[in-house]
Amino acid sequence: MGALKVAFVVQGEGRGHMTQALALGSVLRDAGHEVTEVLVGRSPHRPVPSYFTKGMDAPVRAFHAPTQVAKRDGQGLSVGRTVADAVRRAPAFVQSVVSIAEHTAHADVIVNLLDLLGGVSRTIFPSDVPAIAVAHNYVFLHPALSDAPGPSHVKRMVLAYARVTAARTVRKVALSFSPLPPVPEMKLEVAPPLLRPGLEDLATEAGDYLLAYALNPGYADTLAAWQSSAGGVRLHCYVEGGASALTVDTSEGFHAHELDDRPFLEHLAGCRAYVGSAGFESICEAHHLGKPVLAVPTQGQFEQELNAWDAARCGVARAGGYEDLDRFWRSPDPPHRDRTDAFRKWVARAPGIFVDAIERTSHRA
Repeated sequence: MGALKVAFVVQGEGRGHMTQALALGSVLRDAGHEVTEVLVGRSPHRPVPSYFTKGMDAPVRAFHAPTQVAKRDGQGLSVGRTVADAVRRAPAFVQSVVSIAEHTAHADVIVNLLDLLGGVSRTIFPSDVPAIAVAHNYVFLHPALSDAPGPSHVKRMVLAYARVTAARTVRKVALSFSPLPPVPEMKLEVAPPLLRPGLEDLATEAGDYLLAYALNPGYADTLAAWQSSAGGVRLHCYVEGGASALTVDTSEGFHAHELDDRPFLEHLAGCRAYVGSAGFESICEAHHLGKPVLAVPTQGQFEQELNAWDAARCGVARAGGYEDLDRFWRSPDPPHRDRTDAFRKWVARAPGIFVDAIERTSHRA
């Protein structure tokens, strides 16, 4: 098959979907294909990080997109503030839907990494360009995970959101901690995580510090307060804005860092243990490196509660809260070598699986 022109539509909320786009872009280029357009959702609250725009090796266009707005304490999700923000910016979303349709019209294949407006755009402006949807969230559509915990009405809303992002796609590819059979009647396939290139080359060691990622700045304050009372624990915390995001005084041994992909991975390779929001990508990276993980769902984001449950089910993380940090730090318990070896073999299959899925999605197939 000749080179395909592939367009990405990427959810900009959090950082995991952008990490997946970076990894998938590298895989496609290695296979001789070209990423011609990268459209990424942005909001006034979360700028697109420079490591993403530099690392994609393709034109990156940001469009206005809905976002989850934190409470005034900078921690969990505020439903009221999120709705108010969406209503205020609704006219910009209409423009985004039109822009997505225009900038993906000349691709051979569109890859939607869980972007809501990407799905809405294909619904309003049906396109002849075939599309594929890629995200961990689709794994919760799989019958094998039908017993996931939580209120049934909340699960229905989360899964309905996922279905809208995948509107009018040829197939949905669910990223999973472990293999699962496809479900053809749902156009659902299962694939390994898309991890950043170079992860397998990092030299790991069990250092003497805790690594943390705080999705919202209020959680960085919580981590700083815990470190101050923990008696000499060294803690490296990555948070948007770095040290300027904190509103509390910090103690010696607490280091706040601006978001940056390579330094984060190097700290991850050398840490004793990792704690962060229950985002799929960072949990996978930590497990790939054999690190103990405490997955803390962001308050109000039910999909992260599902992620934490799934990670605990597969044995790649403990699900908990920041109140569990004392116990976690005393006994991090790294994963068994057999488990991480099996996970690495599963991850190593990702390039072949994704190139095949995208080539099958193309009309040329």
